[in-house]
Amino acid sequence: MSIDNKVKIQFTAEQKTSIDGAIKLLKDTLGPVLISLTPDEKKSMLILGGKTLSFVNKNLMYSNQNPEFIPSYLNQNEWTIDMEAWNNLAPINSQLKELSSLLNDTIALCGNEAYRQALTYYNNVKQAAKDNVPSAKPIYEELKQQYPNHKKNKEIAD
Repeated sequence: MSIDNKVKIQFTAEQKTSIDGAIKLLKDTLGPVLISLTPDEKKSMLILGGKTLSFVNKNLMYSNQNPEFIPSYLNQNEWTIDMEAWNNLAPINSQLKELSSLLNDTIALCGNEAYRQALTYYNNVKQAAKDNVPSAKPIYEELKQQYPNHKKNKEIAD
């Protein structure tokens, strides 16, 4: 029985360097303007999204057409800068989320395949140790200590 293996990824040194360079460029370019918020700060904020984006854009449009309704304490220039920044950052975030989702799925699949292969090998060594294959016993004794469910293994062996 063969183990289904969908992942066939092998990066060259040049690819790794290129990826690292691209990430560094993003960090160097975006890092100085990005802001970190605490969880409490995030909870207290109004979130601009699909439904509210239209509302904000219409308000900004009307404020440009009818500035007499702008309160003296509201800085329309800052409001415009905030919206321009949002409009520039939101597409970047969408692209990074898509890439992050693909990365997470690929990492999960790599881990799944590697773990399944390790379990297959482990179970084969375990059976060989039960069959008294001499070289299998020390490997099994070491591996069973590292196996995440080794307590269950001890209960089964007893």
